[in-house]
Amino acid sequence: MANKFRYSFILAFHSIKWNGCFQFFRLLAGVRQGGVLSPFLFAVFIDSVVDRVKATGVGCYLFSECVSIFLYADDILLIAPSVTALQTSVTACENELTHIDMRINEKKSMCIRFGARHNVECADLKFDQGGLSLLHWSSQCRYLGVYFVSGQAFKCSFDHSKCQFFKALNAIF
Repeated sequence: MANKFRYSFILAFHSIKWNGCFQFFRLLAGVRQGGVLSPFLFAVFIDSVVDRVKATGVGCYLFSECVSIFLYADDILLIAPSVTALQTSVTACENELTHIDMRINEKKSMCIRFGARHNVECADLKFDQGGLSLLHWSSQCRYLGVYFVSGQAFKCSFDHSKCQFFKALNAIF
């Protein structure tokens, strides 16, 4: 059984098509996307990010259990009771991601506020990955296909899902 796995990586190749030409290269390490063990192995790899964020001690707790960070594959959701605590969590997350040679994608990342002060303007969060980057505030964001809407209370919007459903339904008819 061990030989089977060893040989599957020896024979693993990737290809890239650029300007009509294919470039092939050998895969020497990593986890195959779509593999049965891929989610588990990635979870083991990224677990240190969870530990680093929890170690800050500034996040949200529910029955003495830290609920400051949620992960699904490479999507990370940080929850904090204040902007200062969120900046601390982002910095901890960034430091650990840098340590494991990963980065925050500032184009896909954003901040959103809920509660009495949801509409109070505040400075963008900062992180430094080879140059100053900012996480901007938004009135809505998407996490795992669900849209969160900033407001007095926590709220989700299903308008996008309904629109997609009716597009698919109309395509059938």
